[in-house]
Amino acid sequence: MRPAKIVAIVIGVLLILIGIAVLVSGIIVLSINGVYKDSSGFFSTSDRALSTSGYALVTPDVKLSIGSGDWLPGGGLVQIRATSSGTAPVFIGIGPSDQVAEYLDGVAYDELTSFGWFFSPVEYRSHDGGAPSAPPGQQTFWVAKQEGTGTQTVRWSVQGGEWTAVLMNADASAPVNASVSLGVRLGFLLPLGVGLTVAGVVLLAVGIVLVVLGARRSRPPLQPGYPSGPPYVPPQYQQPPYQPPIAAEGPPAAAPPPVAPPAVPPSDQPAEPPAGSP
Repeated sequence: MRPAKIVAIVIGVLLILIGIAVLVSGIIVLSINGVYKDSSGFFSTSDRALSTSGYALVTPDVKLSIGSGDWLPGGGLVQIRATSSGTAPVFIGIGPSDQVAEYLDGVAYDELTSFGWFFSPVEYRSHDGGAPSAPPGQQTFWVAKQEGTGTQTVRWSVQGGEWTAVLMNADASAPVNASVSLGVRLGFLLPLGVGLTVAGVVLLAVGIVLVVLGARRSRPPLQPGYPSGPPYVPPQYQQPPYQPPIAAEGPPAAAPPPVAPPAVPPSDQPAEPPAGSP
């Protein structure tokens, strides 16, 4: 087997393996995008019961070094949904981490260290202090906020920077008890899934073609000095082509009459006995 064919088979096998992996990844992404998102296009967690004896529940600082604007194809949205378990209206806000820390300076609150991912319990870190100086709705640094009775939902377009989400009672009272779920909408999942699927099919097809071409048996090359076609015959040994006899025109000639044997004349003398007889 020629080295070129061996290289084609090796490259084809590698492309087939990569194509299968890419194709399966694309199918998984498309399945997740089509099955696990809700009617609004968000991938949401189940409700978690959160509570604190302080005046606020906050998330750890989240630093996103992604710049501003639509940094994801189709945009990216974060969703926080909360339903108050008490009598006071609920407040949900997202703001710059430094300004949130300044507002909660000296305030008793709990910081979420685990939201209960993968069946783990919800965990907090407590900060001692007193009551806030003013209700959260009066602050002007929130980039997204929502307050009211019943279920409240905040949706925020993801931007670069350091951000903190805060859950409080709208009147800045304590304790805070609510049922909360988190969600995210990623506009790039559908294009990503389609792109991976198409790329996987192309890689798989190219790999199969290379393997087939490399494994196909090639014809043996012609020996030099021997032309293709009938065997060569020198001119002195060539025979003229056969020419059939041309029939004469007119009726066929009559056959010659048969020739009779010559007559032997009779003899009066007796025949001589053969030699050696008595």
